[in-house]
Amino acid sequence: MSDDWDEVRGLWESIREGVDDGRPPPAASAAVSRGGPKLSGNPVSITGEAGAGKTVLCGALLQAIRSGDPDSRKSPDIEKHKAVIRAAGRRTQAAVTVIPGQLSVEREQALTDTMRGEASPHGIIHVTCWGHNRIWLRSDGRDVRDELAAAGGPVDEEAVRAWHLEKESLDFRVLADAIIDGELAKRLRWLLVVVSKCDLYWNRLDEARDHYIPGGAPTDSRFAASLRDLRSQTSLRLGVLPMASRLIRHEFLPGIDDGVSRLDDSQIGVLRGHFNHHLQRFIASDGGGSHGAS
Repeated sequence: MSDDWDEVRGLWESIREGVDDGRPPPAASAAVSRGGPKLSGNPVSITGEAGAGKTVLCGALLQAIRSGDPDSRKSPDIEKHKAVIRAAGRRTQAAVTVIPGQLSVEREQALTDTMRGEASPHGIIHVTCWGHNRIWLRSDGRDVRDELAAAGGPVDEEAVRAWHLEKESLDFRVLADAIIDGELAKRLRWLLVVVSKCDLYWNRLDEARDHYIPGGAPTDSRFAASLRDLRSQTSLRLGVLPMASRLIRHEFLPGIDDGVSRLDDSQIGVLRGHFNHHLQRFIASDGGGSHGAS
């Protein structure tokens, strides 16, 4: 396949410009609602590392969570939801499954049941966060601090981000290899990398873009190299989108200054509208969904 990533970069930049200009997506914002119990079709899986924001993203997608809501919780179990996405006279149905991020029996079972089953997904939303993963347990935070200190470098925001990015890249490499080798998601048609919590680093969005999208840096990051392999060895439709589900503060580790949002509520709303719009386009592109007036 083509090695030209201009279209993927153009999609990213169109969203950035929309947020900066306060401009909603074309044809008005896509509307997303919960589907009924009998709804089926267009299976979508949400994957990613622990603490990347998968559950919050799903809640924002279903309009079940907004800025100012109570903090998110750790989700060790598989989550299943039904959704209807409406935009520009088109109605698209989706069955959304959230795969646990932390290593656990539940995660392995979810991968087996969802990604290796006969009803494996047509689409994957892979959630990343440019090293801003939430550390759920205090003991895990101590482990990260001890590992960084043992390496002899500073224990600061950049070191913590780099630690998470290394794990994130390895996790995505495993997923990409399994897709390429036909071990997972054999019915897969598209994959969206969603770079979440981007309100925390909106001032460094170019750096995040070049980390995830190949071709922007002199040498691809490990993550970008894996995405390049997916393009060259599969026929998947690929996209990389910046996203923030709601305003948050982010604690890297105790003693390190918290990360704070650089966007406001209205900008988060525009960002979510663009995400819903492009997600609807990806889901509809595989031929699924119902067509007609919303």
